[in-house]
Amino acid sequence: TYVYDIEHIILDNLQFMLSRQVNNRSFDKYDIQDLAIEKFRKFATEKNVHVTLVVHPRKEDENTRLGIASVYGSAKATQEADTVLILQSDGRNKSIEVKKNRFDGNLGHAPLHFERGSCRYSESPAGMSNSQRHPTASSSHR
Repeated sequence: TYVYDIEHIILDNLQFMLSRQVNNRSFDKYDIQDLAIEKFRKFATEKNVHVTLVVHPRKEDENTRLGIASVYGSAKATQEADTVLILQSDGRNKSIEVKKNRFDGNLGHAPLHFERGSCRYSESPAGMSNSQRHPTASSSHR
């Protein structure tokens, strides 16, 4: 039964949530992260909700593009995930990349542009029309 009809839960960030649990000497931080991911996965399946876990990358060279192996912790975080999204930054430009998609397999990326007025990121700069964002889409409707 649903009390609030919640379908999507975002937990930001996994490392911070688990940092206090490492005091238990019988588990290391990776064991605790694996246990938490296992419980979140079970909860999502049993309650039929989508759980988004924010997991920060491990420390890598600033000029290196992030990949699935860049996710902090053990491989369980990406193995159990239905979707893996990675925010990329080269110092000037930002983008979001779909690195894993268990639902239909489609992978890809989209540039992100910061809109100062709303303090939000969007797929294209503010004021740009749909045909300017997706020139091939507008030409295919002619």
